[in-house]
Amino acid sequence: MAQSDFRSLSRNDQAFIGLGVLVLIASFLPWYGTTVSGKLLGRGFNVSSTTHAWHGWAALGLILMLLATALVVEQLFPDSKLPALKVSWNVVVLGLDALGALLIIIRSFTLPSADGVGVSTGLRWGGWILMIAAVAQVAVALMRFRASGDSMPWSPAAPPPDEPEA
Repeated sequence: MAQSDFRSLSRNDQAFIGLGVLVLIASFLPWYGTTVSGKLLGRGFNVSSTTHAWHGWAALGLILMLLATALVVEQLFPDSKLPALKVSWNVVVLGLDALGALLIIIRSFTLPSADGVGVSTGLRWGGWILMIAAVAQVAVALMRFRASGDSMPWSPAAPPPDEPEA
């Protein structure tokens, strides 16, 4: 599929690339953090510290998802030189994307969280956006795979149709 204009791409390709960009942007938003608030000498205060998702297993998940996005973009170039594999590149994209999203979600839900008097620690709004975008990109990767007509590597080959008797 060789197309150069973004609008001429299929909806699945547009959505996958757009969600890949959203995953990249969301990875730099406040993913995890701590907020402390209270009163000191009669004055209220609020201190907050956050970090992005480029740490630990989540970073590996992000790399896998961005690699899947790069593979889809490469597939769309007219002179794409992806090597031949025993499985289709759509299976590879789906696998990379699903594994990356799984790593991000597992790491997000295994982060420590606590709420107390004036203290809150846990996943922040950027983390929720990142997880939603990751799951959405996996769903679109599955739709791209299904639309391509490729079969899973473990699926048995379909038998040839019977010849009509004359």
